[in-house]
Amino acid sequence: MRQYLFILFLFFFLASCSPAPEKTNNDLKPVASDPTLELGKELFFGKCASCHMVNKELTGPALKGAEDRWPDKQKMYAFIRNSDSLIQTDPYAKNLWLQYNQTTMTKHTDLTDEQIRAILDYIKSVAE
Repeated sequence: MRQYLFILFLFFFLASCSPAPEKTNNDLKPVASDPTLELGKELFFGKCASCHMVNKELTGPALKGAEDRWPDKQKMYAFIRNSDSLIQTDPYAKNLWLQYNQTTMTKHTDLTDEQIRAILDYIKSVAE
């Protein structure tokens, strides 16, 4: 009986010493030390996270798979920079605008192609 209690005690002791499983939120997933992904993460949280998450809708759509949904990548970049200008001429952009309560996206005219690419790469890394 003592052996049984000792083994049981040892089991619970060792279990309590093990680190707790890390709670993860895909949007807070640590990024490997890739400078492009680090830049993308910084830009995502600075420019996108107030309206978007990677795997869940907020004010705007979840961004997982966003590149695959856009039929024209250059139009996607243009939409990110200034959605107003594209909503008037592009059916896909107009449909997004209608789906999300006719809310235009904040203008990000300051973003370069490389910065947008970094954000999209970060989104892909989180979504995987």
